[in-house]
Amino acid sequence: MKNEKGIALLTTLILGLVAVVFISVLLYILSTGTRMSGMIGRYTTSLEAAKGGADLVITKIINDDIKCGGNACTPCPDTPNTNCKIDLQVSNLGGYNLSAYLIGEDSTIYAGTAYRIYAIKVIATKPNSDEKAEIEFVYKIE
Repeated sequence: MKNEKGIALLTTLILGLVAVVFISVLLYILSTGTRMSGMIGRYTTSLEAAKGGADLVITKIINDDIKCGGNACTPCPDTPNTNCKIDLQVSNLGGYNLSAYLIGEDSTIYAGTAYRIYAIKVIATKPNSDEKAEIEFVYKIE
C-alpha cells in the first residue's frame, strides 16, 4: 500500500507534463497558423495591386501608348532599368508602389495576320514593408 502513493504521484506528474506539452503544441500550431494567414493575406493584397498595374499596361498597349520616360521603350530582358520602365501615370495603387517594365517586344505574321507581342513585368511593393508581388505576362495584339 505504501508504494501505491508514490506511483499515484508519479502518474499525476507524468499526466500533467503530457497535458502541458499538448497545450504548448496546440498554442504553437495556432500562432503559426495565424502568422501564415496574415502573410497570405498581405501577399494576396500585393498581388491584386500588381494585377491592377497589369490592367493599366494592357490599356496602354491597346491604345498604342507605351512610353518609357516619355520616349519609345527599349526592351530589357535581363535587368529592369529606366530605359524599359513603362510610364503608368499611376505610381501608387492602394498604398502599393507600382512599376512596369517592357522585357520583350516582337512582331510576327501568322496565317496572314500581323501580330505584335509584348512581354511585361509588373512589380507592386508596399513602402516600409517586405510585401511584394511580381507578375510577368505576355500580351498579343493584332
